[in-house]
Amino acid sequence: MPRVTIDGVEIEVPAGTTVLQAALSRGREVPHYCYHPGLSIAGNCRMCLVEIEKAPKLMIACQVPVADGMVVHTRNQKVKQAQASVMEFLLINHPLDCPICDQAGECRLQEYAVEHGTGVSRHDVGKVIQNKAIDIGRHIMLDQERCIQCSRCVRFCNEVTGTGELDFFQRGDQMKIGLYPGKRLDNPYSGNTADICPVGALTVKEFRFTTRVWYLKNTPSVCAGCAKGCNLMVAVGRKQEMMTSSGQMDDGIKRILPRVNEEVNGHWICDEGRLSYQELEAAERLPHAQDGDGSELDWEAAVARAGESIRNAAAAGRLGVIASPRATNETLHALKKLIDGVGGAKLGAQRIHRGEDDHLLIRADKGANSTGAAAITGDEDAAAVITAAKNGELDTLVVMGDLLDPADTIDLNGVADKVEELIHIGPFVDASSNAAHLRLPVAAWAEEDGTMVNCDGRVQLVRRCHRPRGEGRPGWAVMQELMEGAGLESPGWSRWGEVYDALSEEVGAFRGTKSAAIGLLGTPTREPASAGA
Repeated sequence: MPRVTIDGVEIEVPAGTTVLQAALSRGREVPHYCYHPGLSIAGNCRMCLVEIEKAPKLMIACQVPVADGMVVHTRNQKVKQAQASVMEFLLINHPLDCPICDQAGECRLQEYAVEHGTGVSRHDVGKVIQNKAIDIGRHIMLDQERCIQCSRCVRFCNEVTGTGELDFFQRGDQMKIGLYPGKRLDNPYSGNTADICPVGALTVKEFRFTTRVWYLKNTPSVCAGCAKGCNLMVAVGRKQEMMTSSGQMDDGIKRILPRVNEEVNGHWICDEGRLSYQELEAAERLPHAQDGDGSELDWEAAVARAGESIRNAAAAGRLGVIASPRATNETLHALKKLIDGVGGAKLGAQRIHRGEDDHLLIRADKGANSTGAAAITGDEDAAAVITAAKNGELDTLVVMGDLLDPADTIDLNGVADKVEELIHIGPFVDASSNAAHLRLPVAAWAEEDGTMVNCDGRVQLVRRCHRPRGEGRPGWAVMQELMEGAGLESPGWSRWGEVYDALSEEVGAFRGTKSAAIGLLGTPTREPASAGA
């Protein structure tokens, strides 16, 4: 492998690595706009100019591959002057509206102007005025004045989605980014163009002007929208007037961004996953334990009632349970322990399929943990359990309903009249909960820690981003209380990691994995397999 010296430090990198990639891999920041690791190299912003000894002029680091013995300077006076000149050129026609720009606080232009600019301009002619606040798609707003022609968005639409909606039109200081005639930026991944825009030219409508980024608390997690399990960064709003009992300022989820994981989603997420928090925040929540008529029940009394019903039905061989493919592995394992402890049940996991797989990330299987559910609870379909209930073969039916989309709720029409007790365990008020005789709230996605297995057999961490609403608590904790209510000995779990480690010792697909070793990028299961396909 070639050895290259960057600012006096000799490093060894793989052949074909560019100077910019080599510098970034060693934590050496070289300013850049047009370069993006998920896109082709354009080399048009000129911000990454560096000096390479024996080269006749400054070179753009993003396009020059390293060579053995190369000596690179990224911070000498010649380079600093060139970077300052590039910044001055970029700011000639750029509006000075940082205080009202939605990108403020995470704007590369703003940051580099401070770090590499001079703070003054020699340009004494009025700025070129272009159009602002142009609606170019279902989720995207364009401000042409702020564009610095880095071409990231153009390359994304050409290379990643293959839809080619955007391009540059006209030349010189009249050049502007825009749509081809008759097109709209409505592809299923359009929000990524705003993510990769280094300035405020492209913004997501749903987040635009809702809050400032310095009021956000970011938590790494995994999408629950489909079986792909794309890695996310979930941003929760923080406001003093929303101070919670735990001392955290919690104003709900404000946005979701992609988190890089080359083994799963690369640098991207779909718009459906990006905006899934809207349904979560808007959905009517089950605030506390309820009777079938909606009246509030004491939590301990409700758990005792549910536990007794489960125990009695299991003893008679007339217990049915429908597991959710969106529940965490920990909740599903605790559920299985409950069922095994009371003597078994007719158990099935729901299948949620909608549409078709696409060429990139979207999967038709909308059960984020279908693979984990199949490994833990088996391959039985929930339809068989529903049929048994409708045929009068069950006394008690337990339904896990933690679905984000009301259209995905289980069809329980006519079931409530066929069983003595229909128990709903879920975070939302929906068709399933409304049909139930007893309702127990649990934490929703983004409200509990745990793990899920994606369609490729990768165990990934789901993180708590804000506190559960009402009496909601982690699903595994509710199952543990139900064990006690059913007269079983409690495993005594106090955190999700203890549940996962117990699971890894008992279920073959998880054997050899430990909660402490999963990490933010996940880890493959021992026996990866797709479920419910």
